[in-house]
Amino acid sequence: MNNRTYPGRCSARSRSECGHTQGVNVGATGVLPDEERERLEAVRRYGILDTPPDGAFDRIAALAARFFDAPIATVSIVDQDRIWFKATHGLDVDEVDRAPGLCASAILQADPYIVTDAISDPRALENPLVRGELGVRFYAAAPIRSLDGYNLGTVNVIAGEPREVTEDQIATLQDLAAIAVDELELRLAARRTVEAERARRVRGEYLLDLLQSWLLPQRMPEIPGVEVAAHYAPASAELQIGGDFYDVFNLHDGRFAVTIGDVCGKGPTAAAATGEIRQMLRALGRVEARPSRVLALLNEALVHEGMDLHHDEGSMERFCTACFASVDTSAAPLTISVANGGHPLALLRREKGGVEARGEAGDLVGAFAEFEAGEHGLHLEVGDMVLFYTDGAVEQRGQSIEVGEQTLRKALESAPSTSAEEALEHVRRTVHEAHETLDDDVALVLLRVLPSSDGGGYPSNG
Repeated sequence: MNNRTYPGRCSARSRSECGHTQGVNVGATGVLPDEERERLEAVRRYGILDTPPDGAFDRIAALAARFFDAPIATVSIVDQDRIWFKATHGLDVDEVDRAPGLCASAILQADPYIVTDAISDPRALENPLVRGELGVRFYAAAPIRSLDGYNLGTVNVIAGEPREVTEDQIATLQDLAAIAVDELELRLAARRTVEAERARRVRGEYLLDLLQSWLLPQRMPEIPGVEVAAHYAPASAELQIGGDFYDVFNLHDGRFAVTIGDVCGKGPTAAAATGEIRQMLRALGRVEARPSRVLALLNEALVHEGMDLHHDEGSMERFCTACFASVDTSAAPLTISVANGGHPLALLRREKGGVEARGEAGDLVGAFAEFEAGEHGLHLEVGDMVLFYTDGAVEQRGQSIEVGEQTLRKALESAPSTSAEEALEHVRRTVHEAHETLDDDVALVLLRVLPSSDGGGYPSNG
């Protein structure tokens, strides 16, 4: 026969033309023909080779054997130099060499490959499986054809005595091969879904890291006598970045600032606005001493910007909730001045026990030209803690905010006193356990006043 007739994408080759070629003529260079290389790429695409046994394919082999009343049936995949069995019935073999394989011949044609009596069939007469110990006399195979037309292997039945086959039997064998293709496609689709999800998560984590570098501080400054811990978690759905932010930074006069807020909106637009507002608070905090004045100037800038944006069709007003706290570490007790612009009130936990919310909520920042921030002072002793948070920590779909606030207070009250990190981790874990999914971002910042023995802390007044 013409040795340039290669297996691969099925064409209208006749059974007699293809039947004698059991291997692949790679030529003197050892290079595979293009069609065989493409067929092998299709085999690799499905990722089926050397996978564990699978009940679906085992049932296909069992059904083929039962329908033909044959002692042996297999679901085979033809690799470059071997025939690998995805499923076998009545045969305890994982693979055989490709060269003498009947399956290697069967994939060379589009139609089922039928050998009713191998001893009298010139296509199979010299095959070692026929002449050898197995003594094959009957072989029927239907190609497992990929959706893009490549024969990957066969569903086949084998017997040691000659047999005739009916059209119904051949049609059934083809149906079983089609089911094998369906199973392969299902697994391919599932694997691609998993890979796409994994890639999406990697991209989402990269985006999250990138945005966090803009929305969140890269490192915390050391505040004398104060231990700081912070946590940020995006909303669960699609790692959707919202407008939550926090920051801790040095002020010009030796004080330190803690800011936390929530900018209206979701996605890249809200994230960009959040980064800008965070940077504005940094700048304003270094030129204005009073926290309430810092928020008033931020409100003025956002309202003015919102008026300008109204000239752009489809633009949205930009507003947020924000808390600006200045921490004075120059004397004991430590003093924190806190201003709120529509933001949840910070929770104060005393070392002696009890948790309370302190201050006034104030007006939403950027919503109206007239603005008033609620400002108040906190005096902290050794062991006291202050928790700043965004509303994602207390809001949950189908639950009142009062329930969330009570959960957060109990979490802070029961948190360990050993360190800010351990206390915040206890709060974080409680918040996440209380939410089936995070519908909104969560930002937490916790300050704990250190005793002098913990390195630069304050002497106890007790």
